Amino acid sequence: MPQTRSTTASSSDRLSAPAVPVTVSEVQPTVHNNKEVLEYWNRANVESMYDKHLLKSEIDLIRRHIPDGAKVLDAGCGEGEGTCVYCQIPGATVQGVDFSGTRLAKAAERLGKRDNVTLKKVDFLGCYDLDRDYNAIVSQRFLINLVEWRLQQKVLSDLASRLTKGGKLILLEGSQQGVDELNHLRVLLGLEPLPVKWHNLFFSDQALVEHLTSQGLALEAHDGLGAFFVLTRGIRPALDSSLNWDSPFNLKAANPELADLLGLGPRFSRLKLWVFRR
Repeated sequence: MPQTRSTTASSSDRLSAPAVPVTVSEVQPTVHNNKEVLEYWNRANVESMYDKHLLKSEIDLIRRHIPDGAKVLDAGCGEGEGTCVYCQIPGATVQGVDFSGTRLAKAAERLGKRDNVTLKKVDFLGCYDLDRDYNAIVSQRFLINLVEWRLQQKVLSDLASRLTKGGKLILLEGSQQGVDELNHLRVLLGLEPLPVKWHNLFFSDQALVEHLTSQGLALEAHDGLGAFFVLTRGIRPALDSSLNWDSPFNLKAANPELADLLGLGPRFSRLKLWVFRR
């Protein structure tokens, strides 16, 4: 069903209302179980997503499910690309948290002066203090960096417990089923399968839904970016082996009208959207 899509803000965008610089609140030193993952994300030259057309599509998909006036937790906010959009929702307040000081510094630089955004360093596997009355909690490729299912379950349960009644847990995360579907297509087109990165553990769709429903949440929406993945990770590389995230073809592939026309939704989508309501 066609829906209104938002526009991703650039790093130079600023709100017109009086504001103060966004600063990062410190907590105890990180105790993340996988030091290699933290070291990776603390490298200044690493970006969370090099394909900016895909990144914008992810954020647009998430944005549709955040209501006006929401109190939002952006869990694993990274460089703040999504935070920069969510804080422009009318009446919204956003708290962005991440375990990487490097990512948070980039987010603070991107956000500039915002009067409705706070940033905080949080390790969800350690001790931390966050509110328990969020209207929306967003996890965009954050949970896949916890490379054990039991740790993912722990954090999922905690995030669910921090929602107010009627609040939404909005997950844009890696799907192993989506990886398998897309790789099957690639093999049929004569291409090598795309592996999951070493620092990621993608979800089993069924296990994810079963775990969160056991926590009292109901699955409200399930979607994906199947059309974009088929076109940019299947069709285009089968015809042109050069890697160019900014190619005119990829720009066209990100057109929301094209996604609606093809209607693939979560099929073939390495990254899927799940929206659960408390």
